[in-house]
Amino acid sequence: MKKEVTMPTYSHSQLSTYETCPHQYKLSYIDKIETETEGIEAFMGSRVHDTLEKLYRDLMKVNRLSTLEELLDFYSQDWEKNWKPTVQIIRKGYSVEDYQRQGKKCIAEYYRRHHPFDHGKTVGLEEYITFPLNGAGGDYSIRGYIDRLVMVDESILEIHDYKTSGKLPAQKDVDSDRQLAFYQMGIAEKWKEIQEVRLIWHYLAFDAEIRSSRTPEDLERVRREALDLIERIESDRNFLPKEGPLCDWCDYRPLCPKRKHLVLVESLLPNEYLREEGVTLVNRYVELREKKRIFDEEIDAELKKIEEALFSYGQKETTETVFGSGHIAKMNTEVKIKYPFKGDPRRRALDDLVKKAGKWMDVSDLNPWMLARVLGRNGWPADLTKRVKEFATTEENRSITITKLKEKE
Repeated sequence: MKKEVTMPTYSHSQLSTYETCPHQYKLSYIDKIETETEGIEAFMGSRVHDTLEKLYRDLMKVNRLSTLEELLDFYSQDWEKNWKPTVQIIRKGYSVEDYQRQGKKCIAEYYRRHHPFDHGKTVGLEEYITFPLNGAGGDYSIRGYIDRLVMVDESILEIHDYKTSGKLPAQKDVDSDRQLAFYQMGIAEKWKEIQEVRLIWHYLAFDAEIRSSRTPEDLERVRREALDLIERIESDRNFLPKEGPLCDWCDYRPLCPKRKHLVLVESLLPNEYLREEGVTLVNRYVELREKKRIFDEEIDAELKKIEEALFSYGQKETTETVFGSGHIAKMNTEVKIKYPFKGDPRRRALDDLVKKAGKWMDVSDLNPWMLARVLGRNGWPADLTKRVKEFATTEENRSITITKLKEKE
């Protein structure tokens, strides 16, 4: 019997993980390493989702509307039941109680805004959708779970998604979001008779609702971009770590080559920390670099003094070459004529002068170096040369060349 080939399936979260950090993607989706820790923001978000799911499941299954007090009790019990010591608080200055209280606030404000929950008919909770990204017989498919699916009438469906994020996005960011665009594609595959799909985000921490929609052209753009991203993932052989603002919240920090040492030393006592080999090496390296910087600055200052003294000696003795016991110092002084560059207030007046004299093309659109060369050839009228030279400044460059003194045969 011929074995059926399974089409590779991706989710929005999977694609977002790769965009955030390819190494995190590898650990999670290829190596399938389960982490022991969980950020408290994600933990709190899961408990809020559980509570809102209970609210609508009771309404959908037995037409029972829970009171706010009942939901808050459920939230507290769900929190206690799922709490683990491995839930981490990364943000300094916040406690478990702060996050638990924030979750209650999200639920209470949502309840008061939408009570008595009679808008449309909930037809799906945690609704699983899957569809081929590039059509029947394509190479990849997309999967996902819709928080809540609402039938407004026979032709309109609403996709509701709950966010407990502490950041409220701009409308333009919501309008370009990939997650709910995927959901709309999945709905189109499953609900053929639907004519309009509305996308609704509930940003619970702000008691805000943001709506969006997607045209067929928008969905096609999302489809193409997702295919390009998946092909990048499929061809990636290195999955290199990528540092970013979310690194501190990553559950894979102990396995990340850019963060694992930080995780190691965070748990050490102060006296252990200062003796840890990596910490000791970095501290010593920084100490030596600082010593070298100070030493280099001192040497540079001393060299400058000696250079000035050599030029003063040469002027006093009217010589350009000074002999040491084993080396020769040759002192060079070059005077350069400079003309204004663009941005110099005098540049426009110089441009006008050269243009009016009909010499613009001679100096390649008034290249200052070309201007100096042309004047050096004495090819322009003396009066024009004199007027142009009024814009010139001189710069003296001095240098010392050291060569080894040849031994006498």
